[in-house]
Amino acid sequence: MKFLFIIDKPETLIPYKDTTIALMKECLNQEIEVHYTNIHSLSIDKKQNIIIDSYHISSIDSLTSKKPKIKNKIQYFTKVFIRKDPPFDNNYLNLTFILEHAKNFNVEVINDPISIRNHNEKLSILNFKNLIPSTIISSKSKDIINFIQKEKKVIIKPLDGMAGNGIFMVTPTDKNINIILETSTNNGTKTIMAQKYIPEIEKGDKRIIVIKGKAMPYSLARIPSKGEFRANLAKGGKGKAQKLTVEDEKIVTEIKGFLIKNKLNFVGLDIIGKYLTEINITSPTGVVEIEEQTNFKAAAYIINAFK
Repeated sequence: MKFLFIIDKPETLIPYKDTTIALMKECLNQEIEVHYTNIHSLSIDKKQNIIIDSYHISSIDSLTSKKPKIKNKIQYFTKVFIRKDPPFDNNYLNLTFILEHAKNFNVEVINDPISIRNHNEKLSILNFKNLIPSTIISSKSKDIINFIQKEKKVIIKPLDGMAGNGIFMVTPTDKNINIILETSTNNGTKTIMAQKYIPEIEKGDKRIIVIKGKAMPYSLARIPSKGEFRANLAKGGKGKAQKLTVEDEKIVTEIKGFLIKNKLNFVGLDIIGKYLTEINITSPTGVVEIEEQTNFKAAAYIINAFK
């Protein structure tokens, strides 16, 4: 078997905590041939073959060492994992257009490129009105201010961000509310999400990894550091592995059909309290922390599911 991972620059990955590296390690442990490439190294030739320039690695230590590129048609690979982080920009969009043709060669891409393109990680939760907190999507400051006045405490976030970047908490009495909205909406030209603040964030923002519609038995609760409302590990949050609750399992059950139908076979659900707040479909993380804190072999579970 030969697995290809489409990633950011390998030197930006943190070996001891990165989920993509954990997956690569597991492939090597199972004697699966591992290649990696970047978003700019895919093309389509005049015969409509998808051509990929990739690097073959024999160990994680060789990930950042200089080596010659290998040119292959996409059908050389058994599976292709898209592990490129947001933002979902034009380059990411074009990647999905190219990989959409992989189905012509019977190569599975994880996640399905059409579904990555069609399901924004923030907006996809709108398919589950009964599972989400009070939410609006707008670029109009007036609408957002009205929403803040009604809900009293609100989280503002961009639709294309990650790692807690660009997120603000605002209240009706916030003296900087106009500046925050001008910045977030780029003076009314950028659409954002406004969501009622969920006080249970103090107990953690739970990441539940779902593979082919089935959740791993443990979530990773990201608990904010003191004085911080963002729970992202990149913003100082502490990860704590926890067994799934009955409420967690109900949420997974409700969205299982949606995930399977759209071939979103490797996702990370974000749950605060009893609410679904995001469906991560580009490069879900949390595998390393779950493995370190439990006896569950998360990376092996994922790789085995796609063999």
